[in-house]
Amino acid sequence: MKTFLQNDSPDFRANLTTGFVVGAMLGVALGMGFGSILLGLAVGMALGLALGIFISRRELPMRYPMYLVRRMLLTGTLFLLTMMIFALAEGMASGATLILGAMVPTLAGALFVYSIGSAIASLDEMQRRIQTEAIAIGFGGTAIALIPLALLDISTHSPSHWLILSLIMVSMWLVGKLWTKRRYG
Repeated sequence: MKTFLQNDSPDFRANLTTGFVVGAMLGVALGMGFGSILLGLAVGMALGLALGIFISRRELPMRYPMYLVRRMLLTGTLFLLTMMIFALAEGMASGATLILGAMVPTLAGALFVYSIGSAIASLDEMQRRIQTEAIAIGFGGTAIALIPLALLDISTHSPSHWLILSLIMVSMWLVGKLWTKRRYG
């Protein structure tokens, strides 16, 4: 029996590489936020390798092909990284530079949406239904969660940071996914 380090299948190597790259990207973003890019990079790469080993050893509940899982991880992390960099650089740029800088997270987000769409298209009918209901619940939950934020913005005249919208959307999507997974078991 091979240990995970002796496993040299192409899928395993691709999962480790994906985990490593995802971890490195998140590590750079966290390092930028905390002031030590090298420490963030080291911690991110270690966590990324652990993620790669984890997705190699466990069966995924939604039965996505592994290459689509890797694509979603990479594009989702790229989206988060570009949003974090934009948020950190927002105070340093102005005018046309700021507008062009805002387009980078938009393009990364479009790649992420494309990878999610192609992953959903690869599922069977029941898995697709679960995913679609999760997205519907996530959309409704996001709308409900944004109402108090918008009202607080109006009442206090101090705008919220709208990057929180992405966190709310992902959280609500996961809640919807857990709900429908439990419902259809």
